[in-house]
Amino acid sequence: MTQPDLFAKLEDSDRISDGTSTLFREVPSFPPFDSIVNGELFSLSLSNRAPALTHGLHRFPAKFIPRIPGWVLDEFASQTDVVLDPFCGSGTTLVEALLRSRQAIGIDCDPLACLISRAKTSSVSPTRIGQLGVQLQKNWRGLAPSLLPPMPDLTNFGHWYSESAWGDLQSLLTAIRALDASLEELDFLLCVFSSILRWVSNADDQTQKTYVSGTLKKNPPDVEPLFRRAFEKALAGLEELSLLRHPSASASVIEGDAAEIKLPAHSVDLIVTSPPYLDSVDYMYNFMLEYFWLGPLLGVEDRRTFNRMRRRVTGAKNPAADACPPALQHSLDDLIDERDIIKQRVSATRAYCDSMGRHFQSAAKALKPDSYYFLIIGNSQTRKGVLPIHDSLVRLAVDAGFAFEKAFAYRIRRHYMKFPRAGRGGIITMDWVIALRNVQKCTPYPDRLPLPNFTLRDDEVAN
Repeated sequence: MTQPDLFAKLEDSDRISDGTSTLFREVPSFPPFDSIVNGELFSLSLSNRAPALTHGLHRFPAKFIPRIPGWVLDEFASQTDVVLDPFCGSGTTLVEALLRSRQAIGIDCDPLACLISRAKTSSVSPTRIGQLGVQLQKNWRGLAPSLLPPMPDLTNFGHWYSESAWGDLQSLLTAIRALDASLEELDFLLCVFSSILRWVSNADDQTQKTYVSGTLKKNPPDVEPLFRRAFEKALAGLEELSLLRHPSASASVIEGDAAEIKLPAHSVDLIVTSPPYLDSVDYMYNFMLEYFWLGPLLGVEDRRTFNRMRRRVTGAKNPAADACPPALQHSLDDLIDERDIIKQRVSATRAYCDSMGRHFQSAAKALKPDSYYFLIIGNSQTRKGVLPIHDSLVRLAVDAGFAFEKAFAYRIRRHYMKFPRAGRGGIITMDWVIALRNVQKCTPYPDRLPLPNFTLRDDEVAN
């Protein structure tokens, strides 16, 4: 199929409702890069499972599936390459890179994301972690004698936890911190601790947001058996990764700003990343309970600091005032009409595009000339339809010296939002995989990518 024929087919999407077979080609995995047509749409078969490794160590909103960075790395990375994910989130790219290349580097401004990424890529000995687990079981004495909020300025903490769960968690955290363990080992155990905090709370499990539902009452599981199961699962994943990771592979995680990458010039061979969606996922708010417990250990001393940090991340729903430029970049004038955006969200759109533009400038300096940058991103919804974030980011990258090579999309098959949403508003239905090359010169903007429109079935929303 030629490119014009494909684009014409995608534009004729009014007839698409529940069925999407006429839009998406189902494949067990992505075909070779050279055989993919620009603008092609895929649906990945869920039956083709990747090794579990440490990918499931901790929940994380809107993370991309391991097969995406795995495919990019298989196509473009060698064993001697340095691979960078400047928005590393929970470390999916880093884990996959450990199987294939010499060095993986992750950057994220979210301290909890950095903790999760460090734990998932840890080189600690599974045997040693198993021994620490045995010691922890001996030292953990059950309920704490008195209940203390883990963050100093918290009020009404009993809204989030029963007294028994609060007491068990408090004594468990004390026991973990008292272990004679290295910083790497403590990070791993703290990540396992963090992984159960939402489940044993009163906060609803059916949505990413942190709140106690008044309509769907929750009966949280007990702390001790859930932590034991989480520890056993984490240890099994660590053992699997230890067996499969490249013998010389290492991973480093940097807490920092992707708009100011502090790496030597031209030191990176390949970038693979999925930046935050615009005004879609409030990552730190989703981890509010985890920050209540671990924030003071991660440099987030109190709730005021936590709230301030939420407004400074790329994609923030309510960005800090000094992060909002007075207007969008001129290169986006014909792509984004601010009149289509709810007034309260205009500042978020401006801040997002400004941050991503600065990021591409910084990434171009860190990446070797003529090397690839793979961007995985979904589009956002406005009151008048889909906002073409994929086209917008391509233009910002071209402004920074990247050349667009090709883009294709895959259908998102699992939407972990069990509350009904009228019209499926706000649900991102597909991600675009965009291939850019660091040519370090001005190139023309490519033709706009398609914006297929289809409706999710009920069973695709609740999984």
